[in-house]
Amino acid sequence: MQQPEADSKIEEEHLLNFVVNSLDEELAIDLGENVEVTTEKLYEVLAGASAGGTSINHVCETTEDSPHANTVRGHLTDQFDLDSVEAVGDTLLQRDALETLPDRPVEVC
Repeated sequence: MQQPEADSKIEEEHLLNFVVNSLDEELAIDLGENVEVTTEKLYEVLAGASAGGTSINHVCETTEDSPHANTVRGHLTDQFDLDSVEAVGDTLLQRDALETLPDRPVEVC
C-alpha cells in the first residue's frame, strides 16, 4: 500500500518554536539578573542538539549567535536533573502531538 503524500509541511522553524514555547511553559528557568542569554536561546540549543542527534557543544559551535556551550549546560544543569527534563519532554510530545498536527498527512522535519 502506498503512503499518501503530504499535502503540507511543518517547517523546521515552526517545530522549533513549538518545542521552545512548550519547554518554556513547563520548565521555567530562573536566570537571575544581568544574564545575557535568554531562556528561549537555551531551549533552542537544547532542541537543536536533540533533533540533530548531536551535542550542545556542536550546536553552539556551528550556529551563529549561540551562547557558549558551557553557558547552556551550566544554566540547564543548575536548574534541572536530566531525568526530569526528559520526562517533561516526553509528556509534552505525547500531550501536544495530536492537538498540534492536522488531520492529514504532514511531512515533519
